[in-house]
Order: sequence, then C-alpha cells, then structure tokens
Amino acid sequence: MWRFPRYVLRQYLVPLVFAWAVLTGVFLMDRFFLLVDLIIRKGLALQHVLEILLYTLPFVMAMSVPLASLAGAMMTFGRLAQDNEILALRSAGVRLFSVFVPMLWFTALLAGVMVYFNLFLLPEANHRVRNMLADVSSKKPTARIEEGLFNEDFPGYTIYIARKDERRSRIYDVMVYVKKSTVPTMITAPEGKLEVTADERYMIMTLYGSEIHEQVGDNYRRIQSDTQVINLEMNTELIRRERSRRSEREMTLPMLAADIEKNREKTGEYEAELTEVGSNKIKREELGRRIESLGRRINSLRAEIHKSIAFAIAGIIFLCFGAALGGKLRRGGIGLAIVLSLIFFAFYYILLIGGENLAKSGKLVAWIAMWMPNLIFLPFTVEIFGEVFFENSLFLWRLRR
Repeated sequence: MWRFPRYVLRQYLVPLVFAWAVLTGVFLMDRFFLLVDLIIRKGLALQHVLEILLYTLPFVMAMSVPLASLAGAMMTFGRLAQDNEILALRSAGVRLFSVFVPMLWFTALLAGVMVYFNLFLLPEANHRVRNMLADVSSKKPTARIEEGLFNEDFPGYTIYIARKDERRSRIYDVMVYVKKSTVPTMITAPEGKLEVTADERYMIMTLYGSEIHEQVGDNYRRIQSDTQVINLEMNTELIRRERSRRSEREMTLPMLAADIEKNREKTGEYEAELTEVGSNKIKREELGRRIESLGRRINSLRAEIHKSIAFAIAGIIFLCFGAALGGKLRRGGIGLAIVLSLIFFAFYYILLIGGENLAKSGKLVAWIAMWMPNLIFLPFTVEIFGEVFFENSLFLWRLRR
C-alpha cells in the first residue's frame, strides 16, 4: 500500500534539494557583486567576506526553501506525467492524491521548521550581517536616522523623518524638536538633505522651505525660511548604540512581542499626556505625531511576525501548485521548473512587499496585509490541483454550466 507513496516521495527529495541549491545560487548572485566590491574597493579580508556570506545564507534560505518545494514538485510530477507513470498508477487503481500525501506531510513539517527558522534564527543572522556591513562600508548620512521613528541620539534634538532617499542623502517630511531651546521650539520642513563633515564629527542637516514654530508664553510664533542649517554632533559612542539597535527584520519573536507591548504602553502614556497639555499647540502636535508613529510601529512589528509565518506556510501552497502544474505540463526539466518558479515567486513577492508597505503605513491591518498573497493564490492552486489530482474542476465547472 505504501510502496507507491514512498516511491514518489523518494523521487521528490532529489529534485527538491537540487532546486534549492540552484535557487540559492540565483538569489546569492545579488550579494555576489557586493562581496566582490568589498574585496576590490574596500580591501576587506577574504575571511570577513566569507563571514558576511555565511550570515547572508539564512535570508536566502528563507526564500529558496519554500520556492524549492514548488520547483521540486513540478519536476517530480512533470516527469511522472511525461513517462506515463501517473497514467499507470491510475490504471492500477491507485488514487493520485494518496501518493501525494507523504510529500504534503513532509512539506508541512518543513514549513513548521521554517516558521521557527524565520522567527528565531533569521533575525539574528540579519542583525549580524547588518552590523558587519555597517563596519566595513562607507556610511551614508541618512543611515544614522531611521525613517518613521523619533530619533533622540543627537544631543539637544529629537528628529523625525517620514521618508528618506539614502542614495541621494535626501530626507522628506522632517520634524525637529529642539530640546535645548529656552522656549518650546519645533522645526518642520517638507524636504532636506544630510551631509557629514570631513572629520565625521558633525552631521549637517539642511532643510528647505522650513518653518520654526515657537511657543512664547501664551503666544504662538511661526517663522518661515527658505533654507535652514542645523549642525548635529556625532561621536563613536552614538554610532555603536545605533548599530546595536535592531530593525523589525532583526528581531526574534520574543523581541517583537516585547517591543509591541512597550509601544502600546507608550501610546497609553502619550494619550494620557495629551489630555493634560492644554492649549500648547506645539506640544499637542508633537504628541499627536508620536501617537501616530507608535501606531504605525506596532502595525509594522505585527506585520513582521505574520510575514515570517505566512511565507513559511506558503511552501505548502507552492508544493500543491507545483505538483499540479507539473502534471498538466507533462514536463519535468529543471530549466522550465526554475524559470516558472521564479516567475511565480516574482508575482508572490510583489504582493508580499505591497502588503508589507500597506501594513507599515497603517493603511491595512497587519495580518490581512501579510496573508493576502497566500489568500490570492489559494483559489488558483485549489482549482488546478483539483483538476490534476481529482480530475474535477472545483470552480470553473460552475462557469461552464
């Protein structure tokens, strides 16, 4: 009874490993040019380059393992169909789905391992490779200030930027709260740029179309300026603290959960403070922006959790789609499987990144945004899987009636 399922599972494992190796190599090509640049232009020792490569592998594996399920299943059932083995199984009275079940259980187990991998091991690797790249690469000024967060690493200032262009060192929708001023002062600007002095002691922030808001007693004053320059003091201690800070992709599950709880508590504190500030317009605006920023931060953290789980579980959908597509195309070559897998992954990844951006901007609930690609591809997968494995259309037959 288990002879045919075991046979198909063995036929699946070799293409799975082979597809994983090929896809890992494809995804590593993006990093290859960076590593060559580090050796040639930065003079980095080969051992450090290999260390960066080692820490990059988990990120690549998080993508290549689920995708290898698709390519491996496509090659396996494509070859079975091409050699008429599927027809032989059905002629012998063997249900095609019964030989697929061990593959399904194996991939489900692999998906569970990838969930743990994405939530605990991958963030640590991301953190280490980011720190290493920060040590060896030339630092862009904008890299010192994270977008969407209130940065207090510069003495006397609290800085918020909504968006930044690191390539051009441009910043957008800027708010600077001057803590060292004798009166409450806030500076806003739609655009600006950042530069670092030759001795790297100061960061020069140039704001265009800026407005200075001051609260002098009961009077509110606004001063407009075409260009305003702010000198921000930097030091090595601040740089080290910033490198120890983790982005969402560098946080393990416990860290993400703790950060969500911390931000929820801060939101409650700011909301309570907002009811007590009275008519201080600058303070109310600052607190309002902080509450809004924390809300987006919480949604972004939740999105990271759901993304790690959803992408790992997507391996099961990839497996079913790949097996059905291979059975339909009746071709089991590695080239076709890899090309079609990358095309399929491109559409999936576009939806995933789009959902992540919607979640981070607060326009969509985190779990909906990150599970959206799976939910979109699921009906198509169910349809083609039903046609191949059960010889019955689950959706299209209704349209033909």
